[in-house]
Amino acid sequence: MFSTPYRYLFIVLLAAYSLLNTWSVEIFEHYPIDVTYGELLVIFLLLTLGIWEGNRLLNNYLQTKKYHHLWKQLATTFGGSIIITTLITLTLGLLAAYFILPFAVNTLLLPMKLLMMFAFRINLFLNVLNIIYWYVNQLEKTQIEAEKFKKISTQAQLQAVKNQINPHFLFNNLSVLSALIPLDTTASVEFVKQFSKVYRYVLQNHDKELIELSTELDFINAYLYLLKQRFGESLDININIPQDCQQDYIIPLALQMLVENAVKHNIVSKNKPLQINIYTEGMSTLVVQNNLQRKVVNDVESNQLGLANIAQRYDFLGQKSIDIQEINNFFIVKFPIIKLNTERNMVKGERSSVNGKVAHV
Repeated sequence: MFSTPYRYLFIVLLAAYSLLNTWSVEIFEHYPIDVTYGELLVIFLLLTLGIWEGNRLLNNYLQTKKYHHLWKQLATTFGGSIIITTLITLTLGLLAAYFILPFAVNTLLLPMKLLMMFAFRINLFLNVLNIIYWYVNQLEKTQIEAEKFKKISTQAQLQAVKNQINPHFLFNNLSVLSALIPLDTTASVEFVKQFSKVYRYVLQNHDKELIELSTELDFINAYLYLLKQRFGESLDININIPQDCQQDYIIPLALQMLVENAVKHNIVSKNKPLQINIYTEGMSTLVVQNNLQRKVVNDVESNQLGLANIAQRYDFLGQKSIDIQEINNFFIVKFPIIKLNTERNMVKGERSSVNGKVAHV
């Protein structure tokens, strides 16, 4: 608020208001001071200008500092403004006494007290307005960020659904199913079961902010089953997630997007099998790693968009960003495992009771 381009207009209006307030309460009738209303207006203008600009410089300085608690920031701001107001008032009071009033202690004490009273009233009024202005701005930023995250989340949901219902995905899986039916009825029934599980998960959980890792693993196992039936020995997938981590959370569909990108952007053949490893580092980081054997695809930007989407969703939740590496012909993506107090569950909707398991597909 203090840096508004209209601040000089507001300073004049506030000084005029202070003068009007002084006149309306007939302060000179109760406290006889040898000063005219014109001189008083100049004093109020200089006082308001000094307090306003002092607070503006203080706010600009404090914006370069980082505070872990809001109350510390507010206390520092208000405490600094009191010191600035006191110094400005004393300086202005001594100058006014020198040029307007007889410079004597007995004539200076009362005007200085009155000036100090008006100065602190002005400072308090300006700081209250500034806090309201700051709060409204923060509220607007929060709403904008919420809308941004909603857009990002919607894009991720649409992309996940698109990945699962695009004609290539349906055609490939239906082709596998048609080949299985005459050969192995039991295997074809299992394939349909896993196929339906993939779609059920996407429809039920795509709108959640976070999902329990065990639930995500149960889904990814079904998704990997379909891929394994399609590619056979050309695709080698290992999942090694400790049971202790499976009650924590990640963003939904992150694993599927990374696995889908690995299959889409790399050669998968008997001569060049694709290896995908999903494991943890410590108890707080999930890692998806695949060997690099790139192939040319039409939508080369889809991989970057998927990674950017995952990163933005983690950033919005206040988590550390994902880490993307290419080391020794391996493409590695690391992202946080989020630990939540179950009493403050951030996941939208009903929490799933399905427990995922460590798997080797």
